[in-house]
Amino acid sequence: MGDILEITTRPRHHHVFYKFTGNGVNFEIKAERNAVLGISNKPEQNCEFLIGIGHNNRTWIKKVRGRGVYRETIDTPNILSATEYRRFWISWYGDIIRLGVNTRKTPIITFNSRTSDLKYVTFLALDDVRNTVHWRIEVPPYIEKSIMKPISGGDPYWVPFDRTTSFPDNAFIGGHENESLYIIRADHNGSLTPGKYMASKGMGYIPWGGEANAKVSFEVLCGLNLIWVPCKTTEAIPVGAVVGGYSEDYGNEKLYIGRSKYLDHIIPGKIQPSHKVCYVPYEGREIGLDKFEILVVPESNRSVNKFLIPGSVIDHRMVFREEEQMNMDIEHAVNFEEYAGFLNPEVDG
Repeated sequence: MGDILEITTRPRHHHVFYKFTGNGVNFEIKAERNAVLGISNKPEQNCEFLIGIGHNNRTWIKKVRGRGVYRETIDTPNILSATEYRRFWISWYGDIIRLGVNTRKTPIITFNSRTSDLKYVTFLALDDVRNTVHWRIEVPPYIEKSIMKPISGGDPYWVPFDRTTSFPDNAFIGGHENESLYIIRADHNGSLTPGKYMASKGMGYIPWGGEANAKVSFEVLCGLNLIWVPCKTTEAIPVGAVVGGYSEDYGNEKLYIGRSKYLDHIIPGKIQPSHKVCYVPYEGREIGLDKFEILVVPESNRSVNKFLIPGSVIDHRMVFREEEQMNMDIEHAVNFEEYAGFLNPEVDG
């Protein structure tokens, strides 16, 4: 699971920018007066967009750069607390900036940014020096900056899990739905079906029969030597694609591990080649999506019946960077990013 970065900000402090190649972040705030986030495409003093939380009992998102000042505002009394941390999330996928509270999936305020090239986030405070803001920011585990290259070991394997065992430390993160999602598989009606695990609920969910079926006993995918390869159909399953299970049909068709964007989430599920979609479990339903990624052990760039173009694999990472003159560069691994091309079409399963 992700690490927690704790910082404290005060008005007139230097900006510290965090560079995200993903499209969102979860965080917690403890503050009496207000808290502000800046989002920009460059680590500059004047951010492109500002998000104010609890400022004069209001929450707002406004554009700072360019001609004019455009703002969306809502009343949010008591949204912050000086004695306890309150949980929030932001996302900036699809030209829309969204701010949400706690684990609620519906944002409390949105703003049309008209740009998808937002990478840098800074955490601020307004008003006088007495306005101290404490932050807890969810970040992936630290990994040294390196060029992706072949590695030995780290191949995927499955670990049994139920409520009597500890969740494996090296579980592979497969997506994001207001929290990190892990890849699982479970027996169901004669099938062995891949799905997702949500730590907040202590439950696994697999897509089958039009429903998201809850599971308390399942296997968790672990390993390091794994990458995601974009796909539009399953006509060409890449060599090294991870088999996550099999269908209940005659012949037990192989099911591969995939993930797809649905609404503002990246959800892992199953790819059934004969159906040419990726099925993901969400809100009690099995959702079929025809744009997805497939999980692969990077042994080869060849596919079963055609060649894949080298370089089609995205380098998934998150970089934290202070102001450029500080020459600080810290890098983190993240397992999801760059989803500007996904559309969210639903396909009947």
